Amino acid sequence: MVTTLGLKMAAESGRRAGSSDSGLGLSRWHWSGPLWFRGVLLLLGGLRASTTSIPVSLRSSPPCRHHVPSDSEVINKVHLKNHIVKRDVNEHLRIKIIYDKSIEELLPEKRHLVKNKLFPQAVSYLEKTFQVRRPAGTILLSRQCATNQYQYLRKENDHHRCCTEECAEHTKCGPIIVPEEHLQQCRVCCGGKWPCGAVGVPDQEGVRDADFVLYVGALATERCSHENIISYAAYCQQEAKMDRPIAGYANLCPNMISTQPQEFVGMLSTVKHEIIHALGFSAGLFAFYRDKDGNPLTSRFADGLPPFNYSLGLYQWSDKVVRKVERLWDIRDNKRVPHTVNLLVTPRVVDEARKHFNCPILEGMELENQGGMGTELNHWEKRLLENEAMTGSHTQNRVLSRITLALMEDTGWYKANYSMAEKLDWGRGMGCDFVRRSCKFWIDQQRQKRQMLNPYCNTLRSNPLQLTCRQDQRAVAVCNLQKFPKPLPQEYQYFDELTGVPAEDLPYYGGSVEIADYCPFSQEFSWHLSGEYQRSSDCRVLENQPDLFKNYGAEKYGPHSVCLIQKSAFVMEKCERKLSYPDWGSGCYQVSCSPEGLKVWVQDTSYLCSRAGQVLPVSIQMNGWIHDGNLLCPSCWDFCELCPPETDPPAVNLTRALPLDLCSRSSSLVVTLWLLLGNLFPLLAGFLLCVWH
Repeated sequence: MVTTLGLKMAAESGRRAGSSDSGLGLSRWHWSGPLWFRGVLLLLGGLRASTTSIPVSLRSSPPCRHHVPSDSEVINKVHLKNHIVKRDVNEHLRIKIIYDKSIEELLPEKRHLVKNKLFPQAVSYLEKTFQVRRPAGTILLSRQCATNQYQYLRKENDHHRCCTEECAEHTKCGPIIVPEEHLQQCRVCCGGKWPCGAVGVPDQEGVRDADFVLYVGALATERCSHENIISYAAYCQQEAKMDRPIAGYANLCPNMISTQPQEFVGMLSTVKHEIIHALGFSAGLFAFYRDKDGNPLTSRFADGLPPFNYSLGLYQWSDKVVRKVERLWDIRDNKRVPHTVNLLVTPRVVDEARKHFNCPILEGMELENQGGMGTELNHWEKRLLENEAMTGSHTQNRVLSRITLALMEDTGWYKANYSMAEKLDWGRGMGCDFVRRSCKFWIDQQRQKRQMLNPYCNTLRSNPLQLTCRQDQRAVAVCNLQKFPKPLPQEYQYFDELTGVPAEDLPYYGGSVEIADYCPFSQEFSWHLSGEYQRSSDCRVLENQPDLFKNYGAEKYGPHSVCLIQKSAFVMEKCERKLSYPDWGSGCYQVSCSPEGLKVWVQDTSYLCSRAGQVLPVSIQMNGWIHDGNLLCPSCWDFCELCPPETDPPAVNLTRALPLDLCSRSSSLVVTLWLLLGNLFPLLAGFLLCVWH
């Protein structure tokens, strides 16, 4: 998966502002890329106005360009040793990780991350999620030929692949050399004539107790130097009986491995994504998929292989796997244009997609149609399954949904444990118009109904920044609608009007993620300081907690935090000084469930939500400052399993008593003054008595 967290997307240019007031503990910030926003402190009362620059970048990776291995890089029809093995039907997929020596050459902290966290956790999840329908015995891989010229023996009980000249000195799986002990004996047919004989060392011991061998390396390959990627992966050998991949590789680009704790979840998701490509989600394997009875879904030639499409450089699938469909596509100026999509139409995928979108007439699940070679066809359509882990770029909160598990089951090679699927909120229950029409059609329909545009948006990124929440309410987000330097392709021009935008400029506007068909949506982001990643806007990551003197909204990040809408900007007040931050609209806060309903916690103070949309006036004291603002209550059902009926909040006690200013009116100061007077009173009385006498 091509992933770098916090990569800046192309955007409008911005300006750089001056330094901040050092007396408030605010450091100097600089722009860190083409996506710039300017944060301004509004200092009301006794302080002079000042500005500070906050660099914000949308959390999005470049598109994943899954390299479908060429015909010369893959060995088909590998006959497994002792193939028929009795195993418990509930036994899970077994993935054997083999680390290349390049992993040992990494810096100690990176090596520990790869060997003790990233790959063990990713493999553990996938082993629990999938079972193999036809388990392997010992895996003994075929050798590559020096000239890639070969033929297969057709003798009974001997179906080895024979090289017409000689075997290659090394057999590789992607860029990684396969150990000799994993290989069959070399077999050569001299000059391509019979008989073919075995030469060199005999069959080795192979890999026992495994269904798939994963070779993991950290080689600084040409792809690593020319592409901005963390890792890439593919399959390299397929077994003969069912065409299932039995070996593959994953290569990590050593300079892109990050040991920052806040980036671990994204890297783990990337590794899972790549292994799934190697296991079956690849356009290069579509032609090898089988039905539930093990029969090929694509017809085969006499040699047992499907037809090869030389223009695409891969085996051509049948329309039982992928089918082209033409949609009517709404664009600006009330026009409709044809829009061709590729649908994956295998039975379980169709069933899961229909249930997810609540569209009983949906023909299949759309595959990606943008991003170029490697992104197209190898991923789900980003517009429809935005944060699904097998879409073509990492933007936010990736999850492996039931739809991806259904695809893996429809390969004919695996059974899926659907209890391991992660919840996908994007597009859930939104109907046929959402999944079969353009995002313009959906946005216009929602406007006419006076309903929220979710999951899309139409708010321009501006100064100040208008914050909102990600669709799942787990991160602060911003609408990624932006102006491009050139007009978008006609079929992706969606807007008839935008506030403050001249009509002639409308064709330049769209969402920043190209492979989402330029549809704008609310997206989490990250902050950078002097070009260095600082934190993201994911509410659940404790490390994202803002510094005390930058925490205007009294936010709290952590595993139990969620994103809530702010009805007004928060104000910090102390000694007649007032600070407010112009980039507002949402923040991260903790919530809890109670018999009375949902409770919102601002620091250590709880506020009860009686109904969704209720305004909570917040006033708390933190670090010597008073923080005032208003939050909107979410629906209790968004976070709790049991909720009482909604009611209007009580007419009294809607607000809490405002803490007095610590500098002049605080209750503690009043108490201190009274104590002082109390201690002085006897002395004063004695003095007056002496004077009297």
